[in-house]
Amino acid sequence: MRLRPLILGSTAFVIALGLASQARPQAKPEEPDQVLKMSQIPQKVQEAVKAFATPAEIKQITKGDVDGTVAYEFQIEKAGRKSEVAITPDGKFLASEEMVPLSELPEAARRTVTTNARGGRVVTTEKVVEQGRTVFEAVIEDGGKQREISVLSDGTIIGTQNDVALADIPEAARKAITAKAAGGKIVSTKKSLEDGKTVFVAVIEKAGTQQQISVAPDGKIVETEDIKR
Repeated sequence: MRLRPLILGSTAFVIALGLASQARPQAKPEEPDQVLKMSQIPQKVQEAVKAFATPAEIKQITKGDVDGTVAYEFQIEKAGRKSEVAITPDGKFLASEEMVPLSELPEAARRTVTTNARGGRVVTTEKVVEQGRTVFEAVIEDGGKQREISVLSDGTIIGTQNDVALADIPEAARKAITAKAAGGKIVSTKKSLEDGKTVFVAVIEKAGTQQQISVAPDGKIVETEDIKR
């Protein structure tokens, strides 16, 4: 889970549509996504995306790698809402992410989010679909700080993300983040718990560009994501 860019953070490795942060195999060296025209993508993909948007609603198309799977990612804006859809070269749906109002969450999920936001406020909510599972992610602001929770339709919390000081991150993970940030600066660090797995998420800025990395407690980099602003 971000706090990666809340929506449309396209990446060469994952849909910064961000999908849920969880430990993954060692990331490959970063390669920039390819920005494409509709005429440059396979016919099966062109047909598949019609179920999600018209050509006018598609604002950008990129080709990247989602957990080792090549995918075409479509940034969509429909009726004032932004979303992102990933489709494999053979035309199969891979994942999607959409900003949605809190009122549209299932009752149990909405109740969990509201309860966890008590004393603060819900900033954004979004619906993420990946590998047949739907997760609702909410960013909550409390006392000037933001945190995020991931909730299933039945209200079960499966993930959280909170600010954490670099000094409070385990030594191995801290060293990995510091090494990755050499020549730049560390913008933010967070602790993320997803499906029982803990990772530390750092946003690093170099030469005016930002990158988000997820690091396991043992220092292994498990996810790398370019942040598009």
